[in-house]
Amino acid sequence: MNLVGWGLTGATLLAGLSALAVLLAPWRHRPLLAGVGTAGVGAAGLVAGVAAVGGGEFHAHLPELLPMLGIDLLLDPLGGLFPAVAGGVILVAAAYGVGYAARGHGNRSRSVQTVLPLFAFTLLLVPAAASVSTLLVLWELMALTSLVLVLADHRARPQVTSAGLWYAGMTHLGFVAILAGLVVFAATAGGDTFEALRAAQLSPTLASVVFAAALVGFGSKAGLVPLHVWLPRAHPEAPSQVSAMLSAAM
Repeated sequence: MNLVGWGLTGATLLAGLSALAVLLAPWRHRPLLAGVGTAGVGAAGLVAGVAAVGGGEFHAHLPELLPMLGIDLLLDPLGGLFPAVAGGVILVAAAYGVGYAARGHGNRSRSVQTVLPLFAFTLLLVPAAASVSTLLVLWELMALTSLVLVLADHRARPQVTSAGLWYAGMTHLGFVAILAGLVVFAATAGGDTFEALRAAQLSPTLASVVFAAALVGFGSKAGLVPLHVWLPRAHPEAPSQVSAMLSAAM
């Protein structure tokens, strides 16, 4: 295994161990454990991304993790740019979050602090997805973990619940559009790997349908006008370090 693979493996282990540590820790230690663990996830992703941009490549097929299709990961020089950027953002935001929480800001609940390193982990793995099924699973994990973090302070401020509902509604409508577009694409290609999709021959009409569905789905997550209505509501309500990850990485 090369440096790209070791970086992604390290991020996986750190995310899991950090989440477990937070689950078992008393409340006063949770922000430190979550922050340090999340920063470690970001650092590992940064290493993997930079190594990939430098010419490294990592491919893994994990059939036992997803029934029938398995999990396919591929990180090449172009794909490496994204975990490199996301890893750098995660590292800085998580380090800031430790001091932010120490000053009494943010939510120290078990669920919120446990989810933080897992959300960071999904930001690194989504760009490494090499099949439709893998992308959809990781994309939904990213959506669900980020929703928990957006709702962190819902008990303290009623507007957080409203923002969370907007975010949940738009992100899952987007997921339905992505699902529809990519399932049609994969069915036409005769396989769900991105390699099969690249070799597919779509009619102009079908290509337009797939493109429109993908544009709506990914555009809603990116805050593309007019699908951006959730963004100005959700981002200000999330804890500062989470808002940075939402804005600069996700």
